Amino acid sequence: MICICHHRRLVAHAQASAAGPCDFKRLPTIAPRRAFALVRAFVLVQAFLLMATIAAGPISHAADEMHQPSDRIASIDGHPIYLGELNLILAQRLGPENLKQATPEIRRAAAVILIRRHLAMRTMREQGGETLERLIGKDLADFRKLMKQRGTGLQEYAEARGADEASLVADLAWQTGWRTYLQSRMTDANLRNYFTRQHVRYDGTRWNVSQIFFATGGQDETRWASALDRMERLVDEIRSANSITGAFAQSAREHSEAGSASQGGLIGWVQKVGDLPEPVMRAIEKTNVGQISAAVRSPLGIHLLLINAKEPGKMTFDDLVDHSQIRRDAADALFDSLVKQQQDTDVVWHIESLRAPTRLP
Repeated sequence: MICICHHRRLVAHAQASAAGPCDFKRLPTIAPRRAFALVRAFVLVQAFLLMATIAAGPISHAADEMHQPSDRIASIDGHPIYLGELNLILAQRLGPENLKQATPEIRRAAAVILIRRHLAMRTMREQGGETLERLIGKDLADFRKLMKQRGTGLQEYAEARGADEASLVADLAWQTGWRTYLQSRMTDANLRNYFTRQHVRYDGTRWNVSQIFFATGGQDETRWASALDRMERLVDEIRSANSITGAFAQSAREHSEAGSASQGGLIGWVQKVGDLPEPVMRAIEKTNVGQISAAVRSPLGIHLLLINAKEPGKMTFDDLVDHSQIRRDAADALFDSLVKQQQDTDVVWHIESLRAPTRLP
């Protein structure tokens, strides 16, 4: 089983399989410019995940300086993943000059992203076969030619980013594979299907909710576990009460650490990620009116939600003016689907400081 932390967001529907297996042999069905835009958007989302983990205060990097780009950070079924690949991710997001400023939290988050990339790449290679390998070879040859025109080579380019040529080649292969996969899957028909499955996220649906919240702060897993245990005890008490709504409001007044506690936990109407953290919104989507959710963990703490009312939206796919959000979400769902197809893969960590603390669902 995979023992890595899931630091990126989980969507409620991650299969994204309506179009069937990816066929890299057919012509792309979206414009390359749009595919590149999606790749950039995917990079920006993952960059946010890295930056969201930045902690204040000086950090020692002595342990990192003991390792070389060619050192293995982990293996997937015996196939090595190198530190140089991790440095490339950090260089792309933080800048080559800022590699040593990456905190341990950022490096662990980047390590998770890297391993998930490798898992997704294994699935893409299984599906893409020789056609994908030829595309990767062509893009690599083109990049070598570009570097030669600039009077340098792959090794020199990689060294400037804390990597080596082997790590750079693996990174380039990922970029080609992911871009090609998006070109073959991100069709208008598939986006319409995705909208149909996830319409409450885009059609204007909104929910009136109340919340009980426990702040946790930091990355102390013991504190997280304690808060979760407290919340689960409250869940049992509320669900066993004669009136769920009355018991929830009373518990919120007595226990919640949110500003809404004095109002019995009432937040009001919410509609989209940003109104509340994403894991909380995803829980709201799955919970029926008059019911409470399971305890939800977000970067802020532990949440418990009561759905007071739901107002269905009326927008259709054709009503959407801006498709950028649904495209990003669909790309995330495709990525998650690729990773999940490798869920029985054996991941072994070789640098303990990069080991993720929790398991990938």
